[in-house]
Amino acid sequence: MNFRRTLGARTLTHDRVTNLAGEDIGRVEELMIDVITGRVAYAVLSFGSVMGFGGKLFAMPWSAITIDESKQTFLVDVTKEALERMPGFDKAHWPDLGDLDYANGVYRQWGVTPYWA
Repeated sequence: MNFRRTLGARTLTHDRVTNLAGEDIGRVEELMIDVITGRVAYAVLSFGSVMGFGGKLFAMPWSAITIDESKQTFLVDVTKEALERMPGFDKAHWPDLGDLDYANGVYRQWGVTPYWA
């Protein structure tokens, strides 16, 4: 797959997220930047919402994502059933990866190594 190495954050928000089975599992609401390292800490995945209401939000580690620029889609290795069981968060309580116990759990549930490890 041919892709650009850098993309504007604004061009990535609200893009679709699909799983390996090709199922639409949500949209990227925001990209969260680690202001100390300058790296994308995680993308915020909205799952199960209808017209922006309800559903769950997830901290999706950047290293768990593949971008298909031609389709403007994020590709992740997770099933809908797994997302239904995973702990998420709501719009009023976004996670802070400064809590390393929480942050390590987020990366572990997606099966990827934290970028600070």
